[in-house]
Amino acid sequence: MLYGFSGVILQGAIVTLELALSSVVLAVLIGLVGAGAKLSQNRVTGLIFEGYTTLIRGVPDLVLMLLIFYGLQIALNVVTDSLGIDQIDIDPMVAGIITLGFIYGAYFTETFRGAFMAVPKGHIEAATAFGFTHGQTFRRIMFPAMMRYALPGIGQ
Repeated sequence: MLYGFSGVILQGAIVTLELALSSVVLAVLIGLVGAGAKLSQNRVTGLIFEGYTTLIRGVPDLVLMLLIFYGLQIALNVVTDSLGIDQIDIDPMVAGIITLGFIYGAYFTETFRGAFMAVPKGHIEAATAFGFTHGQTFRRIMFPAMMRYALPGIGQ
């Protein structure tokens, strides 16, 4: 049925999984940082990530893919030419990971922000009463509780 193409199809599936998993890891990291920045008291970082999520969610994905692959390539080569360094070629796989991570990071930022806001304040107060540090509160209380609210949005 596959007429000798099973090896090529398997190789394509492996590359697809590598791209998907790598970009999801990057998107989760961007989403957590973005959600933390938007919920923080620092207005500058909140506004930066507000602009990031608004801009990225408003631009079509294909346009961003082309901008990052070709635009970043051109920008890097202009900088390297002015510094007298050899030109840099961006690997298409790396460009794909960065682009998809960047795009889904904007969506995850909003998903995680809403999920953090849904965690009851009593959980944080209880962790403080037990003497948890901020890191322990996040790792043991906030993150697991937040993920229960965020999973439907992540899976979408």
